[in-house]
Amino acid sequence: MRNIILLCFLLTISFCTAPETGESAGQTTATDQLAAFVAQFNPSAGRGGSFADDDFSQSSFAAALDKTKKQLAELRAIDTTQLSFDDRIDWKFAQSILVGRELEQENMQFWKKDPRTYMSFRGLGNVMGSPGEVKEKIDELEKRLLLVPTQLKNGQEQLEVYVPRFQELSRFMAENGRVLFTEELKAFIEQNSPAADKLKEPAKVAMASLEAFIVFLKEELPNLPPGDFAIGEETYNRMLKGPFLLDHHAESLWNYGWEQFEATVAELEAVAKTIDPQKTWQELIREIKNEYPEPDQMIEAHQEWVDKSRAHILAKGLIPIPWKEQVKVVPRAEYLRKTSYYGNFSRARGLDSDSIYTAQWMINPFEDRWDEATKQQYLVEHDWGVIIVTAPHESYGGHHVQGLYQLQNPRPIRRDNGISIFSEGWGLYNEQLMQETGFFPNERIHLRQLQLRLWRNARVVYDVGMHSGRMTYEEAIRLMEERVGFLRWAAQLEIDSATASPGYFIGYFMGMSEILRLRTAYKAKMGEAFNLSDFHERLLKIGNMPTALMWEALMNS
Repeated sequence: MRNIILLCFLLTISFCTAPETGESAGQTTATDQLAAFVAQFNPSAGRGGSFADDDFSQSSFAAALDKTKKQLAELRAIDTTQLSFDDRIDWKFAQSILVGRELEQENMQFWKKDPRTYMSFRGLGNVMGSPGEVKEKIDELEKRLLLVPTQLKNGQEQLEVYVPRFQELSRFMAENGRVLFTEELKAFIEQNSPAADKLKEPAKVAMASLEAFIVFLKEELPNLPPGDFAIGEETYNRMLKGPFLLDHHAESLWNYGWEQFEATVAELEAVAKTIDPQKTWQELIREIKNEYPEPDQMIEAHQEWVDKSRAHILAKGLIPIPWKEQVKVVPRAEYLRKTSYYGNFSRARGLDSDSIYTAQWMINPFEDRWDEATKQQYLVEHDWGVIIVTAPHESYGGHHVQGLYQLQNPRPIRRDNGISIFSEGWGLYNEQLMQETGFFPNERIHLRQLQLRLWRNARVVYDVGMHSGRMTYEEAIRLMEERVGFLRWAAQLEIDSATASPGYFIGYFMGMSEILRLRTAYKAKMGEAFNLSDFHERLLKIGNMPTALMWEALMNS
């Protein structure tokens, strides 16, 4: 659940533009070279570049790869022996980012098989709904709208294989994206007329191109040669060693994932016996999942536990939160709802109009138009247990708090870039932290917390399994259904995300494990001077990097 505008690009890392400097290495120090290099880093929203700036042509993807290779060469030309300790950490982080980018662009090439790569129109809603001047929004919308027809046309020409599930999800996204043009953009233009009238024609052309793309998805894409979403074991191994900096390869991660999965099952069985020795943990989980808020009170129920998690963090002194901030729970936009079964979290990117750092937890709301079976399926996946456990993960002290610290980081590369193995690991760590510090009201919620951890254990198994060829798509769904306890529709949406974002989902459990290991090591180092709040503050101030770099920075501070 994170704000990656639908498509979870590899590792959620923000990539950079090429540094442009006329100075040679001989005229500047290594520190100056790194500073000049880092100064050019900008967040990038797409596999080929920014959604707003890239036409997603074959030449643009080739140019992006060429740029990445040149950046790597320039970075590696810097004499790291002349850098300070913190600058060397920054250098290593920059290299991991670029290695991940190179791997994605050169080996994964999702632009050849996933139609969603070309669907930049999805970002139009974010532009309209974001804070800022109306004129700036209109100019940004015009720029994006003018690119949409070219982007979608390039998709029709450049997709090389037919991956059935990618096609199904793309059709849903494209068809439900119509509402952006027929309702949201139309309303925006009317509300801001006459300044926004210049958007009418490009919106009309963009809508026509979307309709043509929908026809292509339905009628032409299935005629392409069949393809596979898996990236293969060799590429997966390079991903683990490169951007993730993990001491694992596919085989060892597969074995570790299963080992930890079974260990969590044993914990579930032990806790279940303390609740009711006559029932299995699966039976108890089914009971717990049938305890949920009133359907029309879902937003309010989530907000209640967001607020309670904040109060707990502050009352226990677990993590300092020195900023004026808030988290609001809101309904998720309709066209996004099939991208995950639950929703996503949008971090604060700056102060809002009231000078508050405001984040949003966007959840899929209950809908009265559903049939009874769909309604029941939704409710048992939005029970009190999942709400109480997930609120800390998303808000306090999970993603919201970590995001605030990252926003304040004085080192630009650490402020503007991040990776799932820490950010998602930190979210899952906070679920465990809340259990350790007495936030959960009873053992039934503790049991649900363990089951949700089992879900993250399973993510390690099926991510490495599917992308290395050890597990099929259907086997991954059965794992989620039969061993974790998901309903099929929720399991399928869960697995879909991993097919398009290899490596991302292992970050949850692997990151949490590394943070717990680091906490143990730091406690041993500090002895009686160890303080949990201090540990959390120091860790968050370091940044959002591969855990190997977080470990190096903390243990040498």
